[in-house]
Amino acid sequence: MLPFVDDLAPAASRAGADLAATGLRERKKQQARAAIADAALELFAEQGYDDTTVAQVAARAGVSTATVARYFPTKESLLFPSASVKAPELRAAVLARPATESPFDAVVACLSAGTGLDDPARRRLLLSRQAIARSPVLRGRASTLMHAWRDTIADAAAERGASPDEARVLAAVVVAVLDDTADRWAQRGGVDDLADVIGDAFTALERTHRRNP
Repeated sequence: MLPFVDDLAPAASRAGADLAATGLRERKKQQARAAIADAALELFAEQGYDDTTVAQVAARAGVSTATVARYFPTKESLLFPSASVKAPELRAAVLARPATESPFDAVVACLSAGTGLDDPARRRLLLSRQAIARSPVLRGRASTLMHAWRDTIADAAAERGASPDEARVLAAVVVAVLDDTADRWAQRGGVDDLADVIGDAFTALERTHRRNP
């Protein structure tokens, strides 16, 4: 699971993951949605979010502008989901960790687990991070999602026994580490295994706050 980064990946990643479990009509809808999201992502990364029009996205995807609008009511929704859909899953996972773990260990264990990406998901994530880096509008939306993840992590840490202040600090630090890690991964072209990069980042964080003077 890589919930924060996954929330910043385009809707195409989610659509593609669900195709096998749906009927033919629904699969066609999801395939169209994924094709539109992928076209938008490519254009956002190539020429910037602000300079990309919905008409250009439609042309790249081979559909009409009305079809784009049917699946994505706003240009911003072409990249971001309408809401953070995995926050409840993260909260439940943190609370399900062994009671002997500290809030820090429980949160890090959940965020570090199962972060492997297949090639299409890796490409989409890389392009999405590149698009976000080029657009103040998208950076603002990404910041809103970060606030949602901080709230989720803070609530879960508090339920595991952290004080309200400790929980907020823990959440802020963890989300900042994830965001910085995803940025560095994208700046290097996404060639590294993201799971390893995230694991190394949290290991480094743990060493800094547990090192003896």
